[in-house]
Amino acid sequence: MRRIRLAAATAAVAAVAAIAALSGCATTDHATAAAPHTAITHSATTHPAAATTHPAAATTHPAAPTTPADPAILWLASAGGQAQVTFNQEVDALAGDLEIEAHAPTVANHLIFEADARTVRAQADKILATSALLPTVNRAAYRQMLHRFITVADMLQPGADYGTTSQDYTAWWAALNASDIAVS
Repeated sequence: MRRIRLAAATAAVAAVAAIAALSGCATTDHATAAAPHTAITHSATTHPAAATTHPAAATTHPAAPTTPADPAILWLASAGGQAQVTFNQEVDALAGDLEIEAHAPTVANHLIFEADARTVRAQADKILATSALLPTVNRAAYRQMLHRFITVADMLQPGADYGTTSQDYTAWWAALNASDIAVS
């Protein structure tokens, strides 16, 4: 096992910021719109002691002005945005596992990161195969980012495409840099 295999995973903390920006978790200046009030009616009630009936009163409040929703927030709430959140969590888990394996290169740790790499690849493949899960803004860049993470996942699997440490670094940074996009 390579001791420094993807020690760049320590830089995964920086990747979390890039992934958060990609997932639309950045703060915005847009205020959320308050739900408009509709008519509030008070029904006629009868007081049992006095047996008098009060007339119904209706109060109507004008609708609050609405602001347009932030497209990144709308994306995050969509099925594609939720698939991206799951993908981001899998990438974070992989980065953490790689960090652990870099400092404790046991067979168990190695098998864990290989399994997580397969999960990242499967999630990326699922998003790529379902056009409804792809964003409408920056779709090509988003696909490229997913393909780059698939490349990383493939390099972390035993076999012909198994990467060297320098190849792993290069692929990992290419994937992280590709994730610096805004989608919606």
